[in-house]
Amino acid sequence: MRFRITLLFLTINLVSFGQKFRFNSGVGTSLISWHEQQMTLDLAAEISFQNPEKNHKTFIALKTMGNITGTAIDRNTYTFIEPPMNNYNQPILPTDILQASYRGGEAQAGVIWNTIKNTKKIHLTPVISFYSRSLARKINSMRSEYIEEEKYSLHGISGGMGLVIPGKTIVRIQAQVFKPLYEEVTLYGRYVGVPFQSLVSDKHLNFKAKIQVVKGKFGWTLNLETLNLGGAENPKSKSIKASQAIIPSTLLTYFF
Repeated sequence: MRFRITLLFLTINLVSFGQKFRFNSGVGTSLISWHEQQMTLDLAAEISFQNPEKNHKTFIALKTMGNITGTAIDRNTYTFIEPPMNNYNQPILPTDILQASYRGGEAQAGVIWNTIKNTKKIHLTPVISFYSRSLARKINSMRSEYIEEEKYSLHGISGGMGLVIPGKTIVRIQAQVFKPLYEEVTLYGRYVGVPFQSLVSDKHLNFKAKIQVVKGKFGWTLNLETLNLGGAENPKSKSIKASQAIIPSTLLTYFF
């Protein structure tokens, strides 16, 4: 009898746990239009918690992006620190082809309000979160020689509004604005010496919008992100100019 009571108690707790926690993971692609255009393979995961008696949920979302192939860069618009000349180092000629490889990631932890379950009404869902974003560009020669890399790290607050259209097929539309409170750019390089790391003073607003369609346990998401990256001055090495990256992406998601 005690065993049955214990088993019933564990079953109730597992059901309650399943009602409160939700997990989903997905795979997709992005097209990063930055200094070059490059396709990446993306992996994403999200876990959320909602008390059935509450009208909001907390969530943590992660995403990583890795390049599929390299992209040839325009030598007319790209300058790098020239290598020292010696017997062990061959100069990089103006006609040599250089390739860029992109990678990045994002992390978000926040709260979504008005997350009503089993409702048939169209409703708005405000969201606020702590948001981190990274984007890096690595330069190699065709001989696989590592030349240099610049990496941006942005951390701040994101806020926005969503629209949920319930039904057998659920449609979610969301737009967010991301304000970096801390933005850093780091320049690594074979000939840079000590990595040049600098805080970006001219931090700009960034924007993100998405449309998600959910049918049963599967979802498809279309994202569009605009990153406005600040520049950094370094008289002793190489200055980095401000730039903009536009990143459309898709994601196929499975909801556990």
